[in-house]
Amino acid sequence: MKRFLLFCAAALAWHGAQAQPITAQVTLTGTTITVQPDPIEVKRARGAVVIRWELPPNVNYSFDPQGIVIEGQQVGNQLRPQDQIGGCGGGPRHVTCTNANSRRGTFKYTVRLLDATGRLIERDPLIVNQE
Repeated sequence: MKRFLLFCAAALAWHGAQAQPITAQVTLTGTTITVQPDPIEVKRARGAVVIRWELPPNVNYSFDPQGIVIEGQQVGNQLRPQDQIGGCGGGPRHVTCTNANSRRGTFKYTVRLLDATGRLIERDPLIVNQE
């Protein structure tokens, strides 16, 4: 994991201004989480990027302390370990992760929100690294 984080930091430093964040809006209606865009598509030419998931202002729900969990690379019906996305962290209103974006792949992640009563609600969208 340390090696991955060092790689991501180096990639972001190398790509500098090209590493513009991708923003995804996350909303909760009842027990349904919506992420826009879904899937999050990352073009290879962008190089390393930060993905930022944000909640709307003044809502009565928040991200769980583990608000975004990268589950693995989706290959067919299987999930395999991945080395592209990590360094996830943030607060109750936003979470960021770094995507090294050094190769193609489809990656499953889990959005974890806490509703107004503190109940955990989850959804499993995708990130797609493209050519």
